[in-house]
Amino acid sequence: YLVFVAPLAAVVAGVGLSPAGGSGWTRAARAGLLVLVAAATVVALRGYFADLPEDWSIWSQIGDDTPGTDAWAAKQLARLADPAQRPGLEAAAADYAEFARGWDARESILAYDTRFVAPFLRERYHTLAAVNRAWEIAVEDFSLVSAGEWSGEPIDQPSFVPFVDVRYVDLLAFREAYRRNVYTPFLAGAPAGCLRPAALRYLWEEFASKELGDTSPAFRCSLSFPVAAGTGGKVEAAWLKFLAGGFPLRHVAVRVNPGRQAAFREFLVRRFRNLAYFNNVMGGSALQWQPVASWDAVRLTPTVPDGPLAKVWMDFVKESVPVREWAVRDTLPELAFQQLALRRHGDLAGVNAAYGLHLTQIEQLGIPFGEALLVTFADREWGFVRDRLTGNYATVIDYLFHRGRAVRNTVVLVLLAIVITLTVNPLAGYALSRFRLRAGEKVIVFCLATMAFPAAVAAIPGFLLLRDLGLLNTFAALVLPGAANGMTIFLLKGFFDSLPKELYEAANIDGAPEWMVFWRISVPLVKPILALSMLNAFIYAYNGWEWAIIVCQDRRMWTVAVWTYQFSQTLNGTPWLVMAAFIVNSLPVLLVFLFCQKVILRGIILPQMK
Repeated sequence: YLVFVAPLAAVVAGVGLSPAGGSGWTRAARAGLLVLVAAATVVALRGYFADLPEDWSIWSQIGDDTPGTDAWAAKQLARLADPAQRPGLEAAAADYAEFARGWDARESILAYDTRFVAPFLRERYHTLAAVNRAWEIAVEDFSLVSAGEWSGEPIDQPSFVPFVDVRYVDLLAFREAYRRNVYTPFLAGAPAGCLRPAALRYLWEEFASKELGDTSPAFRCSLSFPVAAGTGGKVEAAWLKFLAGGFPLRHVAVRVNPGRQAAFREFLVRRFRNLAYFNNVMGGSALQWQPVASWDAVRLTPTVPDGPLAKVWMDFVKESVPVREWAVRDTLPELAFQQLALRRHGDLAGVNAAYGLHLTQIEQLGIPFGEALLVTFADREWGFVRDRLTGNYATVIDYLFHRGRAVRNTVVLVLLAIVITLTVNPLAGYALSRFRLRAGEKVIVFCLATMAFPAAVAAIPGFLLLRDLGLLNTFAALVLPGAANGMTIFLLKGFFDSLPKELYEAANIDGAPEWMVFWRISVPLVKPILALSMLNAFIYAYNGWEWAIIVCQDRRMWTVAVWTYQFSQTLNGTPWLVMAAFIVNSLPVLLVFLFCQKVILRGIILPQMK
């Protein structure tokens, strides 16, 4: 149960599945597939799937509607099973894959798993001190690094331009790692991945639907994006209004001539008054700004410049350049893909034939991310299942094996605890049994009496004693309190007392020394008790996180159990990860239990069966 059922239950709970029935695996794959679009709003998702139910507005609502999501997903998957639609889906997916491979990472959206941020930064910076210095933060662990700005950029805002700093450069590198499928190897060679072009068609669809009073899916699909000049009518009027107020200006280009350069100079003088103030403002926005000596040195560029001058450029364009003179650049993902489709298939008729569409203008063609998702699902369904089933465990193992010396400390502590326990307890029990000490019974009573004290009460004098002896933050502090177990000594004494006297008498007649009698005769006959003692010692040392925290303030001495507790406290908002951590932590206990159980049963049950 612990090995198979509990881990499966942990992962099933983690991905929000029902373990009953074969449909659970399909839902696991669908859950993994939705991760690829998790960074998109529901409005953006509707741009890829026009038949998305209108009442779906937020992700939590979609997640609660299990029958609805199953029905909608089945409808989408039916397109894959249709021989008439499958070739078009595969052609669109192939073109999307080629387009996405070379697309600018700055104009992309990454649906990443936050669990991979720590491994990425560890590989990139190697040390935590380097991350703290570069990011100007102060954290004690890679898993505590917060990259909130990575979760979503306002790419749909008209004035948004990326602010290039260390974190943004790292984000681009993180996106490139996802493009290479470093963290999603099962998607290598698949059409769709976690990194997708930052499509903006949904902005125009929302604006046009409200402006023109038509919210039907058919109207949305019929819209051109971008709208070609000279289209005329209400659509072009709405488009010009959208350009002026809702279109991101980083995708706009303007013509530069001497007259417009002079107007730009007047605009700068009017806004900043003098060069000193201008240089001060620009330098305060970016340290790499180079002061200019004259207004003529600030040149008007056809496209938005990098750095602090970007917002000034946008204000000038909106104020001084007529909207009809704005040209949409091919940095717009939709326009760039339309150009690729024409290059691949020749003309609009070729595009329609390849994709199985009936477009009247090439500008109606959107980015086929939805088609690529479906083909990816068809080709990598079991890959999604495996990724969802193993992702939690991979995160836990990565966490535990990168906690400094945690694994080494655990191995050393367990070995010391077992060796000391199997040495001290048998010797004490043998001595009390063989040598008839005058205070033997008092010793036994004292050992058993100490077991009556609660662990919390015994911890106080134990800590004070170890502090006075100078043993804090050492392995001795972890091992010595459990070296002698009263119950184990009592059981061993009883077993030694029950052994036939003839064995000891024969050994004495043969001249065997006492250590040989102990090692060759007594110890082999008490293996069940020793196995039980070994099991208790292992559990005490391996799972003793409370005592370890008390006597070892130095994190370099912490074991796997302590870090598992820290993991559960740090990530208590993700119970599926915490459950996976406890399962990973319990596997060594299970293996040791099975080994000891075999010895115990062989020594106790089997003789009784004879």
